[in-house]
Amino acid sequence: MPIKHIVVLVLTLSCTACGLFEKPLSGFTLPIPQSATLNYPELLDPTEPSARKTLVDRMADKRVLFIGEVHDSIGHHQNQLQLIQGMYARYPDMAIGVEYFQQPFQRYLDDYIAGRMSEKEMLKKTEYYERWKIDYRMVRPIFEFAREKRIPILALNVSEEIHNKVFKGGLNSLTPLERAEIPAEIKPANPNYTQRLQSIFDTHPKADNFKYFVDGVLLWDEAMADTAVRYLNARPQSKVVVLAGLVHILYGDGIPERVNRRLAGNQSVIAVNNEEYGQFANIADYALVTPSSKALPNTGKLGITLISDESRVHISEFAPASPAEIAGLRLGDHIVSLDGERVASLAELKAIMLDKKPRESMQVTVYRESLTSTNKELQFEVRLN
Repeated sequence: MPIKHIVVLVLTLSCTACGLFEKPLSGFTLPIPQSATLNYPELLDPTEPSARKTLVDRMADKRVLFIGEVHDSIGHHQNQLQLIQGMYARYPDMAIGVEYFQQPFQRYLDDYIAGRMSEKEMLKKTEYYERWKIDYRMVRPIFEFAREKRIPILALNVSEEIHNKVFKGGLNSLTPLERAEIPAEIKPANPNYTQRLQSIFDTHPKADNFKYFVDGVLLWDEAMADTAVRYLNARPQSKVVVLAGLVHILYGDGIPERVNRRLAGNQSVIAVNNEEYGQFANIADYALVTPSSKALPNTGKLGITLISDESRVHISEFAPASPAEIAGLRLGDHIVSLDGERVASLAELKAIMLDKKPRESMQVTVYRESLTSTNKELQFEVRLN
């Protein structure tokens, strides 16, 4: 289909799991497909009960609600929670599918929802901070609501190891064992989606093979669609709310198209965060009014840069006026534990630090190889900044 217009859309695609960019980009141009049918999104404010009812009513004969997001927007996640709560009130037999977690870690999400695992342990086991890196506090209210109501959370994404390999060498680079872990059928992108992916690819300074890039995006789309539909096929009365980046949802060309193909019909409703999308025909069913939100409060910092070394992490650099350096820690010290909790990776350290506050004190145990004594562990009290 020919391209008629160019529009500037603001998309943040900076997460490791999305993998499209290594730092946020905004203001790049995306082509708008020309269509003989012009259906403009309905503007909807999720904070209004009557508006939520409108969307929930529309889901009566649908199976999947997609809510597109910019990953680091607090307002987008607040909208998602409002709609999830509305969906649950009407359709309690539901699940929440998220792009943020990868399929091999599903059992840990199950344990968290069932109350068998703490939030902190779930974040460690899923390697959230190594594989996603977006501040978990943004989506925490959604996860807390799901745990309270025992709503299953589905890890939609394919493993980072596989998708990184595809982005570097295409689908043909996968071994037979790796191919067995992904959907058997990866359908090509339609012309409109290909045009938008080309526009995104052209802004990526390190991208050098468009075919591999498309293979990687389509792998995400197919894998996330496949996970959601397998859940639905096993539960004919259930519905799924899918939370994913806008690039996978706009115009229904990414995950929605692949869900509908597997369900043999249009079983999707698409909502995208940001009311400005309401001016673009066929981009979604709903454009969500996004509330202004306060920034998350600062967390306490040790003031150190760490490098992971096998099953340990060690200090490679101190920030100016680092409270850890002031307390007596040195470059090369291996972090053994924080407040008595063992640390074996950067992800574990970040999970422990999640709720620490500025000026809070914590006990830091390090292993210092330069010590001549038999016991090379030292303890320090660090006041966070």
